[in-house]
Amino acid sequence: MQPEYRYLDGEAERRILVRDMRAVRQLAAQIAGDIPADRHYEPRYHGWSLAALLAHLHTVDAYGLWIIRFALIGFSVPLSMSMINRFNDLTAGVYRRRVVATTLSGIDKNADKIADFIMTVPMERFSKQVYHPPSAGFLTVEKALQQYFLFHWQEHLDTVRAVEGISYQPPTRSAEE
Repeated sequence: MQPEYRYLDGEAERRILVRDMRAVRQLAAQIAGDIPADRHYEPRYHGWSLAALLAHLHTVDAYGLWIIRFALIGFSVPLSMSMINRFNDLTAGVYRRRVVATTLSGIDKNADKIADFIMTVPMERFSKQVYHPPSAGFLTVEKALQQYFLFHWQEHLDTVRAVEGISYQPPTRSAEE
């Protein structure tokens, strides 16, 4: 499914992205809280445990910040999807039994850093190019902010919902959008 990118032309649009970013992270924490702790370490999501999946999302947040910051200063790092997959396979094993509460705490702390970054990226730099391995191509910084910090999370939460049998109705667009 093709993500629905938004223009982040002003502070209001950025605040909406930050709100949605925080909401998806809160939903992840809520779902994690609803799953019995003894099931946090079972490989239930395409071979990933909940612990590993949440740690993966936390790691990709850090990677997203890193790769977008590099793009802002003119460096784009074209990592291949096979390299990303090897890294993901490695971290799935490393993070398989990571303490979920620790990861959720880190995600929560990192959300403020991501929100500040989203709110302060100069609009004139939105057209800089960021290599996005899953697309095997480039995204603008404006799209990369949404891809790494919102859509990637939504995609993985859809997997968790499907496995756990959790139905979800997306919110209707608010009047502020």
